[in-house]
Amino acid sequence: MISKLDAARRQLEAAIRLVAAIDDDLAIHTLTMAAHGILEPLIRGQDFYKLGLKPHLDSIGKPHIWDKANFLKHADRDPDGLLASFDPTDNDWRIGFCLLIYRVLSGELTPLMAAFHFWMIVRHPDQFSLEEEDDPAFEEAYREAIAFQRSQGRPADVVLLGVLIEQFKQGEIPLNADLRRRTRKQP
Repeated sequence: MISKLDAARRQLEAAIRLVAAIDDDLAIHTLTMAAHGILEPLIRGQDFYKLGLKPHLDSIGKPHIWDKANFLKHADRDPDGLLASFDPTDNDWRIGFCLLIYRVLSGELTPLMAAFHFWMIVRHPDQFSLEEEDDPAFEEAYREAIAFQRSQGRPADVVLLGVLIEQFKQGEIPLNADLRRRTRKQP
């Protein structure tokens, strides 16, 4: 027996493995959106969805979120249509949203999911509200490292994902690891 949550987990893990292998962006998108199609209805009634995700998803717009998935799913609507290529980082963000929902529903992330989540946070610290370091030199070095990593392109980014996946699988980074670079100062 396979539950809806287990199906979504398997789809997301397959999508993450494809990202790490620098494989087919279309297959990654299809797997991710299939998982999203399972997860979103499962969480709709919860406060996390109503107060956190739904306002953000509404600001992006459902057509933008689903346009490529619907193109791929409904050939009868436009049999001669063509899909413009898309940025693989769009898949990254979609996977990230699915991981947030999955974690709320299941209470945890798998090692593969946790590695992907950390990968996103490390690469996009400003989107995840990580505090800056007290030490300006350390903060500058961190920001320069991120800029350098980005300048090397997608293959270098994915090498980092591969390292994180191995570290999580081996237990070198625990699933409940805290990514804050330092503890918030208490007033």
